[in-house]
Amino acid sequence: MTAVTARPRRGAGAVLCDGRLALLAGLVLLVVLAVGLGPTILREETRDWIAYDQAADRLAAGEPLYVFELATPDDEYYLYPPPAAAIWGAFPSPDALLVLKVVALAAAGTLALVAWPAARSRERVALAGALAAAALVAAPNLHDLVLGNVMALYVGAVAISLARPGWLGAVPLGIVCAAALKPVIGPYLLWLLVRRRADAGRVVAVGLALTAVFAVLLGPGRYVEYLVALPRMSVLVDLPSGNVGLSVISREVAIVGVAAAYVATGLAALRFDRWRAAAIAIAAGLLAQPSLGFNYAGLLLPAVVALWAADRVAGFVAVVTVPLVAVLSPPLASLVIVGLAVVGLEGRMAPAANRSGAVGEAAR
Repeated sequence: MTAVTARPRRGAGAVLCDGRLALLAGLVLLVVLAVGLGPTILREETRDWIAYDQAADRLAAGEPLYVFELATPDDEYYLYPPPAAAIWGAFPSPDALLVLKVVALAAAGTLALVAWPAARSRERVALAGALAAAALVAAPNLHDLVLGNVMALYVGAVAISLARPGWLGAVPLGIVCAAALKPVIGPYLLWLLVRRRADAGRVVAVGLALTAVFAVLLGPGRYVEYLVALPRMSVLVDLPSGNVGLSVISREVAIVGVAAAYVATGLAALRFDRWRAAAIAIAAGLLAQPSLGFNYAGLLLPAVVALWAADRVAGFVAVVTVPLVAVLSPPLASLVIVGLAVVGLEGRMAPAANRSGAVGEAAR
């Protein structure tokens, strides 16, 4: 007679972390934060698109693109590669950038492919819509839309890259990196290099191709100017306002954070499953960039989804806690994700009987 083994019952943790409940809790929290922080966001005086506008004017006039001695308080630092200024000069409209960023944030819905790959198509479409809505109403992303910064483009590019291996995922990220490279993307590129080397090569190829096109259009001298200006861009470390990165504590802490970000990403990419390692890599980006604004916390959305794909319990905790912690400190919120990914909660919360049953299944 063949022995019949009872299927392990779902523990309380599994019920608690049902995907629909987690999404509902996360969306409600994001909406509450968006409404509560609305007045603060709308009072933000700095407009990053002014920096693009001024850089585009200097580019058209043949003047130096990178200016570090600002003539008036109304001037802004331009700290991106030349393509961002050239593209802005061709389409000088904050509305055009706003539309592009809204599309990028909506593209975060592709993370449904990562978070719930085994779901039926109707459930996956609903999840994609929920993730897109979360990206659009998240307070950091609203802050980005008001500022005119490009972090919303990074949120969309990383989401697509994470969800869709191959050229479809590599092209947006390669374009964003070539046009508006930021240190925040470094750890994720390292994760790609270790875990999806072909995709890392595709991102580099797209970035180099776009760089070559603009080097022809603008002249290679503009890129020489950019390389010469790179060391002086550390001026951001000492920004008097708007900085919520580790450099606001001290330069020494910021340096430690940068080193820790890459060490943690490298170790995670080698030792953890791909989604847990991806969550650590994306979150570590907020440590790898010493100076950052509140809008950078939007990048934690794909990090939370990657964590949830690997560990439903840890992901649920992150969905509920990370937005609240990010209001206090985006780097601290990134450390919460890293900690949850390293510790793991799903196995710890499962009843002992369930764990022993899982071991028995694995043995057979």
